[in-house]
Amino acid sequence: MKLKLVACSLFILSASSSALAQQDIESMTVVGSRLDSLSSASTSVLTRQQIEQYAPTNTVELLRRIPHLQVAENGQAGGLSFVSIRGGETNFTLIMIDGITVNDPTNSRGGGFDFNQLSPSSIERVEVYRGGISAIYGGEAISGAINFVTREAGPNSLNVALGNQQQAQASLTLSRQINASNSILFNGSTQTREVSEFAQHDNKQLLLKFQHRNTNREHTVVASFSEQDNVGFAEDSGGDLFAMPQIAETRDSEQWIVGLNNLFRLSETLTLNANFSWVQHQEFANNPGIFPGVLSGVPASEIETNYKKSEVEAFVTWQAADNWDLLVGANSKNANGNNKGFVDFGAQVPVDFDLSLDANSAFIQSSSQHGNLTLDIGLRFDSPDDFDNEFSSRVSLAYAFSDNLRAFAVVNEGYKLPSFFALAHPLVGNPDLKPERSDNHEVGVLFDFAEKAQISITYFDNEFTDLVDFDAETFTSVNRSSVDTQGVEFDLRMPITSWFDMSVDVAYTDVDANEEGVTLRRRPNWSGSIAADFSWQDYELNSYLTFNDAFYDSSIATGLVKLGGSGILGFSANWFYSDALRLHLTVDNALGKTYQESVGFVIDDSSVRAGLQYSF
Repeated sequence: MKLKLVACSLFILSASSSALAQQDIESMTVVGSRLDSLSSASTSVLTRQQIEQYAPTNTVELLRRIPHLQVAENGQAGGLSFVSIRGGETNFTLIMIDGITVNDPTNSRGGGFDFNQLSPSSIERVEVYRGGISAIYGGEAISGAINFVTREAGPNSLNVALGNQQQAQASLTLSRQINASNSILFNGSTQTREVSEFAQHDNKQLLLKFQHRNTNREHTVVASFSEQDNVGFAEDSGGDLFAMPQIAETRDSEQWIVGLNNLFRLSETLTLNANFSWVQHQEFANNPGIFPGVLSGVPASEIETNYKKSEVEAFVTWQAADNWDLLVGANSKNANGNNKGFVDFGAQVPVDFDLSLDANSAFIQSSSQHGNLTLDIGLRFDSPDDFDNEFSSRVSLAYAFSDNLRAFAVVNEGYKLPSFFALAHPLVGNPDLKPERSDNHEVGVLFDFAEKAQISITYFDNEFTDLVDFDAETFTSVNRSSVDTQGVEFDLRMPITSWFDMSVDVAYTDVDANEEGVTLRRRPNWSGSIAADFSWQDYELNSYLTFNDAFYDSSIATGLVKLGGSGILGFSANWFYSDALRLHLTVDNALGKTYQESVGFVIDDSSVRAGLQYSF
């Protein structure tokens, strides 16, 4: 409540300020942040040029190249993927494609997103914000946000690659500038990988994008379809080492996304955005069950989930003064999720449910500059059906001590509604669950000490309360007390010569579950990466080393166990044979290290692939 009062007071201060001389404080607009300059070190952007340089196997491998994302996967192909930001649960991160929310609350992951259903070939840019940002985007963003921006108009290209583990990739991008105002783009891609009979992945994606831009307005229509077939041991099964029975789970899914974004410049200082989006996701999972071990087993099941969401949003942006921008908007969302299938307890027990949610929101944002001080404020009111009204607030301050030294501080209060699965599942659902809540704080400094060289240090402190968890004794979903995460992120970006750049990022995260006997999984204390980029004439070499110390994970077969740390080396090389032809080679886990990201899912081999990109 104190933060809400402070935010309101600062908002009034921001609105009533007179025009002051502006200091050139560097800002970064990411994750569709509208006004918020996000003047902190907690933002990362991966460009199309970098994506092509890295030539990743899939989007999970791409995310590993972004600082301070804790990425894990069940095996090397076909398994579920997980991303944690600053110790938060994987479903605490809002996932967007072109600003369209794609988290699926119908699955057992509580609103997590399977990144394998998105092809890197369709991505123009990846934008990441670490930290609570619910006041800007609503409930899911209590730990952070990741936005995938789809391809923009550019050269036509054909990309093919082959590798070990029966890897095969192909993508075609066709783009045409129809006239000065209109462009159209098509991207189609296919990816397959078979590491073993228990680890297989097949993904196909189509993307169509039309853009109209002139002086007074911009319109973008995007339509995307993807389908994937996965074979892999189920989560918590113990993987290759411990899974009993030795039968893989199969998961087949389809996803449709349609978005229409409209921007109208009503005057030199006033713009109107009106956006519509529609998402549908279907998944069918055949789980063979897991025999009891140290923990109770899981019965076999066949379950189909369906999720549909339509959303309308409009907001007006007003440049009230040279140093002050104001945004006012509203959002209306309708979502429906259903579950069809059975769990086999010896007899087939139906687990069908059907749940819908209507939610209306209003939000206001302000970004202003007062001399060397930048002040960003977000206030949001949400009115979801069957839940109390919610109020989120965010205050961000950045101060420039000089041209090359800045400090920042951010405070955020947010909430996340329980997933449809946690609320309505006939066996484990609990309709009395309360929203999960967050208090996020961060402070830090950024120092530019040479041309394009920068050091940043960020301290963060998050408290998540009323966490939704499964209680084995009552066999239902419950709200736990709280989890505290604190830590420090260090980043160094430094060009050594005109042909050699390097970067270092290191993070320490301490997670305290505040409940005796509860240990959160996949949360190493130390993690980071070192990257070196070489460029000489027609050749490029990008090398990286990712590392983390030991962490706890569990499976039904083993219970809670401690997995060892790892240091994984990889590289990608590019040869620009001509302006039209680029040859590339990518090697992940180049030293063939043996390690586990999840209990029993052993990775002990290098992944090697070679290919070419032809532009025309």
